[in-house]
Amino acid sequence: MKRTIFTGILIFGLATINIAQDTITLELCHEKAIENYPLTRQDSLLSVSNELKIKNLNKNYLPQLMVNGQIHYQSDVISIQFENLPGINIPKVEKDWYKITLDANQVIYDGGMTAKQKELENTKLAIDRQNVELELYKLKERINNIYFSILLFQENNKTLLLLKKNLKAKLKDVNSGVENGLVLASNADILKAEIIKLEQNIIEIEIGLNTSKNIMNEYTGLALNESTSLSLPETEINTSIFENNRPEYELMSLQQNQLDAMKNVTGRKLAPRLSAFGQAGYGRPGYDMLKNEFVDFYMIGARLNWNIWDWNLSKKEKEVLDIQSEMINTQKETFDKNLKVDLQNKLAEIRKVEELIKRDKEIIVLRERISKASSSQLDNGVITSTEYLTEINAEAGAKLNMTTHKIQLEKAKIDYRASLGDF
Repeated sequence: MKRTIFTGILIFGLATINIAQDTITLELCHEKAIENYPLTRQDSLLSVSNELKIKNLNKNYLPQLMVNGQIHYQSDVISIQFENLPGINIPKVEKDWYKITLDANQVIYDGGMTAKQKELENTKLAIDRQNVELELYKLKERINNIYFSILLFQENNKTLLLLKKNLKAKLKDVNSGVENGLVLASNADILKAEIIKLEQNIIEIEIGLNTSKNIMNEYTGLALNESTSLSLPETEINTSIFENNRPEYELMSLQQNQLDAMKNVTGRKLAPRLSAFGQAGYGRPGYDMLKNEFVDFYMIGARLNWNIWDWNLSKKEKEVLDIQSEMINTQKETFDKNLKVDLQNKLAEIRKVEELIKRDKEIIVLRERISKASSSQLDNGVITSTEYLTEINAEAGAKLNMTTHKIQLEKAKIDYRASLGDF
């Protein structure tokens, strides 16, 4: 039993270690950020709201029932004088009238108005959903910035830690030289001061790294810690095809669809409408006004309504909607033009950084060669620690530059694809 428990604990521990050592990708951060973002839950709420609106519109085809009641007294009523004619007795109509009715109305044909209203509601739903997509797109952009900030901190920290390790090793050699009287003690002090300065820089970087990871954890719900590393994306871009998939662009297209749906609703205002109606009631008098007693009564029939002329009101409304749609076309064209200019700038940035990385490689080879020679010269007392530090820092700076440029290159490629809405 104890062995089983121990085995379970061991397996759990190994699983935990594997999870902690997993390398985090940008795609995973995007996925988790969206899952963890409160606005994501709005999509289901929008669907429920739309379903309720459609159900309400469907009720336009259900019979409408209304109870009406009326009591009134009028100053005069119909009276017919036949006193001189034998055998004719017409009762006198009372001046106080009482009536209660149940009125029913059933739409048979509404000119397609309900169908067009449902189409309009569906376009509104699509716009609301696209607004959510737009916010999620902005969230991904924030995740991109945080992710690449972590990468920069992460890689710079590795370079500085390696430099610190090399300086400590060199300090050990210099201390040995000082003890043997081959090297001045000031050379060791210079190295010690540089190591302390490096430690300050490392502290600043680690604080920035931990802060960025905490922000990423807040957005994604992940548990990034000091041992978690992020992988550098390898992004491919296609510059031969221009396809605007930005959520803002899609939103403008959906807004045009909404304007078309509004035009269809406006066009239904002049369509004929057919309905059936009925009335059942009780009161005095009934439909026979000369019958001076409480009676029940009813009526059934059909009604046609057709607004054949509205003084071009619907036509003008459609013209306004057409103008608004054309305005959105100009906005889309402007968006495309600005996007193409932005892509040219981003492409130029990509090409620039690619060239810088080529030069970085050449510089690093030369700097490593110079640093190696300086190390030997310091050991032999030919140069001072200050001169050695100049060369070793130049080598570290060259490596930092190449690391930074590699990260900048992938960030530039991600930005290029993000500009097209291609995440």
